[in-house]
Amino acid sequence: MKKREKIRIFTLLLAVFCTLCGLWADTGYALNKSQTELEYSYRRALGDLTDYVQELRSVLQKAPYVNTAVMQNAVSAQLLEQSGGAKGAMAALPFPQEKTEKISEFLSQTGSYALSLSRRSAAGGQQEDGDLEILTTLERYAGILSEALQKAQAKLSTEGLSIGSVKRLLNNVETPTLSLDDDFDEVAEAFSQFPALLYDGPFSDHIRQKEPLFLQGKQEISETEAAQIAAEFLGCSVEDLSSQGEGGSQLPAFSFTREDSHVAVTKLGGEIAYFKKSGEVEASNLDYTDALLAASKLLKEMGIPAFRETWYLLNDNLCTINFAGTARFSESDNEEIICYPDLIKVVIELNEGGMVEYDATGYLMNHRERELAPPALSEKEAAQNISLRLTVESSNLTVIPTPGQEEVLCWEFLCTAETGKTYLVYIDGESGLEEQLYLLQKDNHGVLAT
Repeated sequence: MKKREKIRIFTLLLAVFCTLCGLWADTGYALNKSQTELEYSYRRALGDLTDYVQELRSVLQKAPYVNTAVMQNAVSAQLLEQSGGAKGAMAALPFPQEKTEKISEFLSQTGSYALSLSRRSAAGGQQEDGDLEILTTLERYAGILSEALQKAQAKLSTEGLSIGSVKRLLNNVETPTLSLDDDFDEVAEAFSQFPALLYDGPFSDHIRQKEPLFLQGKQEISETEAAQIAAEFLGCSVEDLSSQGEGGSQLPAFSFTREDSHVAVTKLGGEIAYFKKSGEVEASNLDYTDALLAASKLLKEMGIPAFRETWYLLNDNLCTINFAGTARFSESDNEEIICYPDLIKVVIELNEGGMVEYDATGYLMNHRERELAPPALSEKEAAQNISLRLTVESSNLTVIPTPGQEEVLCWEFLCTAETGKTYLVYIDGESGLEEQLYLLQKDNHGVLAT
């Protein structure tokens, strides 16, 4: 074979080899990308499943203490929503069917039982003695499942595992069974223990309305005027600020930054809507009482006339406090009414007591002079609509938001159950209907409700 032919053959083989290497690399890249995207979808599904089961457990903890048909229907709807969502999320995960069969059955039975409660309530029926046992059992198994899912997520984060490793978690658990009455058979598998999480307080998702009521009738300001207000708030000169333009749909505001701080000033009225100072707080020299005093002083300096603290959380050397506006029936009346739609969030750093975050969105959207009349029902009359399984500890008059963006005057009752858990029950001051029920959770980190 001539030398030229050998060179030609070698060149051809080299070209084929390079082409195959390129195809192999492209195939490997595409496969790796596909596996990464699949892993992300699995993680999202696992996160959704965890959230649904946590909320399901929370609703089941409240369900035994619901005392009216309206509230029973609301609880039943929540159980249906969370159990259905959990089943959908679990279906997207690559767990073997034989290991998730009883979990799926537990979720299905929870939804079916919620439907039976709703039908019974619509027919004028009340909760029966057997219901308490069933609800308690469902709540216990929801807790077991919730804790196991959180442990699985923790392993994914701390050990860098894939969802395939989570599959092995299910493969290594035993499968106890539990018999209820004729409505149920086996409920769920048992999982290992893991601490539960706390959720944010009530009404935090209802802080916005179509228009900022507090700002109605106020004059529109220019960006220059807004910059002066922001500079005064931050204690600097206007030249130190950088404009971030105008933003906000429901609450139009001018935004400015200075070093590690960001502040938003409303276009109507020039009110401070939001402030945040970034950076870590390395020490904690103060406690909640100190933070509350500091936050209350700052609100008064900012011209907030009447407010009351509601929920708080201590975390990362910070204290987050939710405040609500207050009102009275008349100037001479001593009865203070907590207006939960008028929320203000203040975050105090626990090193020196300075404010690092302020969010007055709820207050600016909802606060105004309300025309309130004393409720038709007295405190004693309203308390008659509370479950007999709860003991009333204290009460307040409150204004709470409804899902339809309306407001209702309610009696708020702080109650204790026979289990030692604490609940907040809201009874409509006019109709006596049970409007809301929340589980109050207290620990060394704060007081929250869910």
